Amino acid sequence: MPSLFRRARGVSSMRNWYTAQELAGLPGLPGTERAIQLRAKREQWQGQQRLGSKAMEYAFAVLPSATQAVLLQAAVKAEPAEANAVVGAERSAACLTDDQRSVMTARLAFIRDIERMSATVSQQRAILSLVQLAKDGQLSAYLSERVVRANDRKTADRTLSERTLKRWLSAYQHGGEVSLAPLRRQQDMGVPDWAPVFLRCYQRPSKPSVVAAYSEFAVKCPGERPSIHAVRRFLDKLSPEVRETGRRSPQELKALQPFKRRSTQSLRPCDVFTADGHKFDAEVLNPRTGKPYRPETTTVLDVHTRKVLGISIGEAESTIGVIDALRDAVTRGGMFAIFYVDNGSGFANATVREVVDRLGGTMSHALPYNSQARGLIERAHQSIWVNAAKKLTSYIGADMDKHAGSKVHRISRKQLRETGSTRLIPTFAAFMAGVEFEVQAYNSKPHRGLGKIRDPLTGSLRHMSPDEAWEKACAEGWAPLQAPAAVVQDLMRPQVQRQTVRGEVTWANQRYFLAALRDFHGEEINLSYDVRDASRVWVRTLQGEFLGEALLDGNASDYMPKSLLEQAYEKREQGQMKRAIDKLETLTGKRVQMLASPTAPSATLEPLQLLDAQRYAQRLDAQAAASFQVPNDSMARYRLWQQLDKRQASAQALSDAEARWHSHYPSTPDFASVQRIYDFAAAQASA
Repeated sequence: MPSLFRRARGVSSMRNWYTAQELAGLPGLPGTERAIQLRAKREQWQGQQRLGSKAMEYAFAVLPSATQAVLLQAAVKAEPAEANAVVGAERSAACLTDDQRSVMTARLAFIRDIERMSATVSQQRAILSLVQLAKDGQLSAYLSERVVRANDRKTADRTLSERTLKRWLSAYQHGGEVSLAPLRRQQDMGVPDWAPVFLRCYQRPSKPSVVAAYSEFAVKCPGERPSIHAVRRFLDKLSPEVRETGRRSPQELKALQPFKRRSTQSLRPCDVFTADGHKFDAEVLNPRTGKPYRPETTTVLDVHTRKVLGISIGEAESTIGVIDALRDAVTRGGMFAIFYVDNGSGFANATVREVVDRLGGTMSHALPYNSQARGLIERAHQSIWVNAAKKLTSYIGADMDKHAGSKVHRISRKQLRETGSTRLIPTFAAFMAGVEFEVQAYNSKPHRGLGKIRDPLTGSLRHMSPDEAWEKACAEGWAPLQAPAAVVQDLMRPQVQRQTVRGEVTWANQRYFLAALRDFHGEEINLSYDVRDASRVWVRTLQGEFLGEALLDGNASDYMPKSLLEQAYEKREQGQMKRAIDKLETLTGKRVQMLASPTAPSATLEPLQLLDAQRYAQRLDAQAAASFQVPNDSMARYRLWQQLDKRQASAQALSDAEARWHSHYPSTPDFASVQRIYDFAAAQASA
């Protein structure tokens, strides 16, 4: 009779009321529940309806003597178990749900009120007083709000009774406040017998639906089997990690598993560089072939500041692309301590390790199939390269509209066949301009992984940008360790083999000249280039001997000398002015003479007008200084310097930016190399 002796709602196992189901089969009573109900009706046993149920329960006093003896004996044997149950309840107090806690605290409020009243009257009188007050609706507002919750019943009539209060009081005296919490049915977490068979149909890499897996399961288990609703309920009980086992690879399953966050607060800039390659999700015109292709980008990131220091663009992940990106990072940022990369073919090779050793750093590889460990560089790919690709018409990512992508592909190929060019696919030069913009925008944008500062413009707190984190470290006394210029210059760049013709070499539809190539006419040489600087290339023999820097249009000169052109311009202006005066004299019949104004226009201005004019002139000068830009072409830079030099020689004022650049440019190698070309051209012309 296990159901008879099960402790109910925390009260003592000796009870005054029993249902027909609990009494069936006991000595002195029939063996079935229906027979007991008929006997109780025939003998008119005292009974009542059990709270929260439709079952009838009968008083202990009306039962036969043999039945009462068995019940008393069972109650005595159950007392030790009852004590253990109380201890177990105390231990499980922390496991109560919010619903159980609310019922427990509501019942405890009535227990406390009975205890306070028992100080002056008997406990029975206190209980009866509470029952009467509840019946008359005169309970305090605090207790009135807790009557319904304390009853924990779904029936319409939820009030207090003597029996209910005594039951709560007895439970509290035996087990403490935890015994006042109602029991709740726990979810069955057992694994049914059919579960392994169904999971073999469901946990597959093809990710079949529940309906498809159940159809296969029904074929394998033609006999008695659960419904598909029972299967769905079983799957809902499983954790996502257990449910997706077999449906996802171990690498994809890591997205559902706990992980450790790596803190970078203890690092300094340039302590750790991390790098990775990314296939660009848009098409670009290849500078070598003119055909559309997807560039392979390599990015080097400083871990502490999240700043992008080096990039490289190639056709595929390669050793040269990795070294070029690392060279760019060392040039912009400084020497690093650890180079943290994956096990790709472009990183895990002896050439890259040799370059890292020459720079004095240490290379560290992440575990295989553990891209989560390099989450910083993976997230940077999304912020820079994926966002940049989505801005282009030639975007071909997974979320690109299928029909729009097909239309762009069809029209661009047709334009390339017919005209050799297309506006739908950007050129390599336009692509590189966009890359520089995206990298600069990323470095100047607030990053959630960095600390917060107060914005100087808005005054609100925000995260630092990578540039601000770098500047903050420098302001605190940190300074980058610069690599020797000779070592950086000797590091490898992307290379192609080209044929020389009379000292010239062609790359990306541009001509570069180097006098040292005179002796290599018609031969193949190795040409190294920088994807961000098209003004020069580096030339080596096929054996690796460095020949020099070939400059863009290095052998180009003006078709006519500058002085002759200026004389021709002046002569043409004088002729146009003479013809205009002759035409005016012919029309008017009078002599026409052009005179310069003897006074400056400002001499006739009022003081306030003169002040406004001066302020306007200052704004124009500021705008001119802000718009001053140095050309990318080395020859154009040299011509700009010549123009500024002439303006300075003629006592014309230069803006601060123009004067600063004019004084700095002659000290650069670019100035010396271009000046040598001009001197060489002048010597050839004089000879």
